[in-house]
Amino acid sequence: MFQLIQNKQLRKFAALSCVLGALSFSSVTYAATSTNTSKTPAAAETDKKPSKDKQAAPLDKNRAEFQFEYLDARFFNNRDVNTYNIHVFQPVHKTGALIIHRGLTFSRALGYAMPDDYDHYLDSQAVGLGPAILLRWKQKVSGKFSAAWDASGSLLFYNRCHPGGGRPYGFMWRTGPRLIWDYSDRGSVNLGWSIAHCSNGMGSKNPGYNGVGFSLGLEFHF
Repeated sequence: MFQLIQNKQLRKFAALSCVLGALSFSSVTYAATSTNTSKTPAAAETDKKPSKDKQAAPLDKNRAEFQFEYLDARFFNNRDVNTYNIHVFQPVHKTGALIIHRGLTFSRALGYAMPDDYDHYLDSQAVGLGPAILLRWKQKVSGKFSAAWDASGSLLFYNRCHPGGGRPYGFMWRTGPRLIWDYSDRGSVNLGWSIAHCSNGMGSKNPGYNGVGFSLGLEFHF
């Protein structure tokens, strides 16, 4: 008798379990179907698109950056040429974290230099002007602050042979880190440190010199 009662209870329990399982499966299936069909095609398409926060900020070409720089002569015992530079840059292309700028460099050089084939120092004061290009790798650090690494080159034409014993044209290469504060969507302030090399790249009359220094940059939307 006990065995019969136990078997009936087991059968009832199994039947109840099957009914509850079927009901649960039906409710889950209905909820999933209603969730998928409740969204309009426009809403579904929006879900596929990345959010604005994840999208990279577009390049703003209506910007100009002014850099005011001082470079102190270093590394050469017979070169003592210090330069005061003003660089003006405009962004023209962006790929990932790399931003390419075009620009203009104005340079005022003071000091003396002794080329390798001279035995006395030559006056190396000069004023130079010419086109420039800047490559900047920029990454956000925190909040409105970003870190960057700059590499730039300028082709300068001087009012006289520079440095003394050289030619009236030359190249200025610079590279170094930069800290940027984007105080608003329309402007930023940055501070950079650079190491520079200046020479005309020719095999003769090429008394190049090096320098290191700081630059203050101001960027505006126009």
